[in-house]
Amino acid sequence: MNRPVLMYHDVVAPGHNDASGFPGDAAAHYKLDTDEFSHHLAALAGSGLNFCPVTASSPGGLLTFDDGGVSATGIGAALTEYRMTGHFLITTARIGQPAFVTARDLLTLRASGHVVGSHSHTHPAEISRLGPVALDEEWRQSVDILAQILGEPIVVASVPGGFYSPAVARSAAAAGIRFLFTSEPSMHTHEVDGCLVLGRYTLWRGMPPSVALSLALGTHAARERQWLSWNLKKPLKRWARPVYRLVRHRLLQAH
Repeated sequence: MNRPVLMYHDVVAPGHNDASGFPGDAAAHYKLDTDEFSHHLAALAGSGLNFCPVTASSPGGLLTFDDGGVSATGIGAALTEYRMTGHFLITTARIGQPAFVTARDLLTLRASGHVVGSHSHTHPAEISRLGPVALDEEWRQSVDILAQILGEPIVVASVPGGFYSPAVARSAAAAGIRFLFTSEPSMHTHEVDGCLVLGRYTLWRGMPPSVALSLALGTHAARERQWLSWNLKKPLKRWARPVYRLVRHRLLQAH
C-alpha cells in the first residue's frame, strides 16, 4: 500500500473554535474554518485521486479526521457530496459530551459509507508512556464501545497526540486493529503483529488548498518539508518533553 494519507481534525465557523472537539489554543491550531475546508475539498476533488476506505484495494488517497468532534457530521455530509470516504477516529470517552459526536452521529456516518474507528478511549497526553495494562485498556475499551454502537468489528484507529511506539501498535493489534494511523509525515508503511501502520500528512488552520493538493499528489516538495520539520522536532519531543510542550504552546499562541 502506497497511498497518501491526509490528517484533519475539526471544521468550525470563524470565531467558534471550541464549538467542536477539544477546547483551547493547541486544539484550535488544527481546526479549519468552514470556508477553508470547503476550498480544500474542492481542490482535492480536482486532484484526480480517489479518496477511498483504507480497507479498499483500489489506489487513491485517504482522508482522516481525529478526535470525534461534533463537526464530523457536517464533514461527512460534505465528503459524501464529493463521493469521498472519510475515516473518523473517535475519542470514545467523549461520545455524547458537548462539542463531541453522539452515538446517533456515528451511526449516521457509518450509514453514509464512512469509516468509524478509534482514537483511544481517553486521548492520553502521551499514550506511548502508558504501562501495558493501561495501554491495552485504552484500545480495548474504545474498540468495545464503538463495536457496541455500530454492531461491527472496529479495525481502524489513529494514535492520539502523535506519540507512537511499537508497544502502542502491538496493543492496538491485540485489540483487533488492523490499520493504525500515526502522525509521522511519511508514505512508508510497516506491519506490527498483523496491523498495518501508516503515516499521515497534517493539515492545520491557515494552510491553503494548494498545500493540501501538494501533499496529496507529492508535488512542490510539500511532503519533504513536513517530514523535515517533524524529524527536527522529534528529539525534543522524545527527550525533553516539558520543554517541547512549552515551546509548542508558545508557538501556537503566536498564531
